[in-house]
Amino acid sequence: MPDGEWWTTNDVARYLKIEANTVRTYLVRGKMPAPDQRIGVTNLWRPATIKNWAKSRPRSGKSDQL
Repeated sequence: MPDGEWWTTNDVARYLKIEANTVRTYLVRGKMPAPDQRIGVTNLWRPATIKNWAKSRPRSGKSDQL
């Protein structure tokens, strides 16, 4: 599990056990919270933002596809 004050796209993907490209797709489609901060082209989330969202995100079976 990632640690640190801020999570990158790769950290979020690792936490959710999905590919980083899937995180990017979720973001583009508005299926996940917007980044809490952006530095250049790097999206950053606070861990609590992702953990709270992950508890309530829709899932169908084992698939993480939205």
